[in-house]
Amino acid sequence: MKMHPADIVQEIKGYSFFKSFSTDLLLQVAAMMHNEVFPAGTVVLKEGQTNRNLYFLRSGKLEISLAGEVLASFDTPGEVWGEMSVITTNPASTSVKAVTETSCYVIKDEDFAHVHPKDKDRFQALLYQIYCMILTERLIKTNEKARLFEILNRELHEAQNALQRGAGGRVLLIEPDKKQQVPLKMALGSTGVQLDIAADAAQAQELLKENKYDVVVGGDISVDVLRQVEEKKLSPNVILLTSYDVQGNLGVLLNNRFVKNIISRDAEDKNATIRFVLTALGKLLNKDLFGIDKYLTWGVDVQKKVVTHSGQREQLRDDMCGYLKKAGVRSSVIDRVNTVAEEMLMNAIYDAPVDSQGKALFNHVSRKQEVQLETHQQSVFRYATDGVLAAVAVVDPFGALQRDVIIDYLQTCYNGTAGSLNTSKGGAGRGLHQIIENSDLTIFNVKPGVRTEVICLFNLDGQKRMAQPSFHYFFA
Repeated sequence: MKMHPADIVQEIKGYSFFKSFSTDLLLQVAAMMHNEVFPAGTVVLKEGQTNRNLYFLRSGKLEISLAGEVLASFDTPGEVWGEMSVITTNPASTSVKAVTETSCYVIKDEDFAHVHPKDKDRFQALLYQIYCMILTERLIKTNEKARLFEILNRELHEAQNALQRGAGGRVLLIEPDKKQQVPLKMALGSTGVQLDIAADAAQAQELLKENKYDVVVGGDISVDVLRQVEEKKLSPNVILLTSYDVQGNLGVLLNNRFVKNIISRDAEDKNATIRFVLTALGKLLNKDLFGIDKYLTWGVDVQKKVVTHSGQREQLRDDMCGYLKKAGVRSSVIDRVNTVAEEMLMNAIYDAPVDSQGKALFNHVSRKQEVQLETHQQSVFRYATDGVLAAVAVVDPFGALQRDVIIDYLQTCYNGTAGSLNTSKGGAGRGLHQIIENSDLTIFNVKPGVRTEVICLFNLDGQKRMAQPSFHYFFA
């Protein structure tokens, strides 16, 4: 059913594109608009084809792609697309596809001729002024993306250098998807690491018979091969690649607790996945699991504080928040980092310390009770930002964290039975849950009996805030 122009005006007057329009002009525009609904998967605008329509998003989600590669997605009502081809009359330079069912307003090129003659000049002037504003805003975003791209390139280069500094090694990747194989193969090309790729379990078995591997990497479809590698000690290191969300990880790990190293991959962000795989390989091949700097741009000045007693927590967090604020980090991100830091410090003071027999020293006492740590019990609190990520980490000298604790506590939190395990423990797993849920990525590095490091990363770009947080872990 066609909407009345007055109803359309009530909706579009809040769109940034139309904020300079008078009510009369809005009514004229509304009279031109047609509402269209596109099912999920529909290509609304195709690269290389002529386009004479201007689109305004009402609801749903779309993605922009170039030569088959997804560049961006958007879901904010009022977002406009198609304006470049309307302005220049050139074919569309990108494709726009509906990710979900999408509703939008469409103005066809010929509809612009229906503007009343007395308003035509003003309408055209406003239209091109708004086009200029949109193009300026997009240029700013493009410059920012270029900056972030340069940072990412440096980070990938540093991850490659870390592998080059090592003694090399041989890696087996079990991966059926060729699109996932190629970028990793290219990234490892100049590192001195030899990469063999198996497309399935049978091919992996043959390669394992013929070669010795320093690391074997595979997804959840290859867990049987990874189990065999671990049980028969065919390689000193096994990495399980999982989906990005925590519950997806837990579903796999519950039945595969033999896995000592896990990293998640994000199908929407290939560059991040490559970087995390390179970082993981560098950590294992170089036998160097620890360090917040591995996840930040090279040269970042990491702040370091020693944790000596429980009363110190507030000052440590205040110093950290002040540092992040001075660096220009948004308050919403700082709030999340602060929440995570409090849980990490509580854990370092009350839960991590154990005696020579591995018995917990303080996790039975009230969190309000003052605890003074002896020199050999003290942890190190670190934090930094590189302009793309904020990072916070705590390293304790005990190495008491176990894989089963991570899996079981998180499982109880996500299935609604938090507190059912080890009820004498202060947080009963909720602190671990808080840490992961408030971070974009949490990394656990553990050398049993020696050291535990928990690193939390936060995207500074709000649009990159993960709907599903995730975690990695590495156990020496």
